[in-house]
Amino acid sequence: MSVLVSEENNPTYKEIKTLPCFAQGYCNVTAIISGESHACFKVTFSKDGTETSYFVKSLAGHQETAKAEVAVNLLAAEAGFAPAIVYHSSLWLVCEYIHGESLEKFSITPINKITIAMNLMSKVHQLKHPSNHLVLSIKELLLNLVSEIKATHLQQGFVNEVIEKIMPLQLMSDNLVLCHGDVNYENIRLSDSFNKDYLLDKTWLVDFECSCLAEAEYDIAMFIAINALNAEDVETVIKRYQQYTLISIDDAKIRTYLACCYLINGLWYLKLAIDDKKNLIARLKSRQQLVFFDQLMLLKNQAANFFMG
Repeated sequence: MSVLVSEENNPTYKEIKTLPCFAQGYCNVTAIISGESHACFKVTFSKDGTETSYFVKSLAGHQETAKAEVAVNLLAAEAGFAPAIVYHSSLWLVCEYIHGESLEKFSITPINKITIAMNLMSKVHQLKHPSNHLVLSIKELLLNLVSEIKATHLQQGFVNEVIEKIMPLQLMSDNLVLCHGDVNYENIRLSDSFNKDYLLDKTWLVDFECSCLAEAEYDIAMFIAINALNAEDVETVIKRYQQYTLISIDDAKIRTYLACCYLINGLWYLKLAIDDKKNLIARLKSRQQLVFFDQLMLLKNQAANFFMG
């Protein structure tokens, strides 16, 4: 979803217009408001009678992930399943604009959505990862989120109990792949020319901010969690994934990672809700993910009660 915002006296819009890729032409800037962490824009650039659309993302305040995001986006674009990068710096990422809908909004069967997503995910896992790329640390992720939401002593104790009980179940593995980390249906774009009869054509994966080195099971678990799929969908997801890769998937390990992903997502959405009291959607999503965690019945105490009251 996007909304037109007045460009007059808007310093961000003025900064976008001064980017090298938009020199010597006219820019019409539209703020995209569907994102949850970055400021994003659609820029229609006119030069010599020709109009071209671009997706522009602000990386300000995200320097820790910006370099990795750009590096993976470049690799995925070269492999042909992510939009091409036109310009990037420490503060801005400019890509070609994909005209079409997100997979979330597109009218297609759930099984076909899973098929498209697993095909794109498998392509990420086959990329050669950039040097010194971030290695997933669930413990570090959880502890950072606890700090960011200014958790109470009891809430901190709950997360520590989760770490003690769940972390040992995650086997140490050298079989790490490059993971997207957030294959939600909003991050999959279908071109205007997409045809339901050719599911794997004209599909694009975007937003590599959460990319990391991890086991494939983690990426699959996060996909299941962030898209709020049912427990019975796990087998279907695995089958679809295995169609496109030789990586052997451990069903039990996915279910272990699921608990971690539910808690990570629940705390992340809670942070958004705390930062913006009017963000009721974030609060609802936080409760949803924490309830999913509780349904696994790993602990006596319930996360939804501990964090949402």
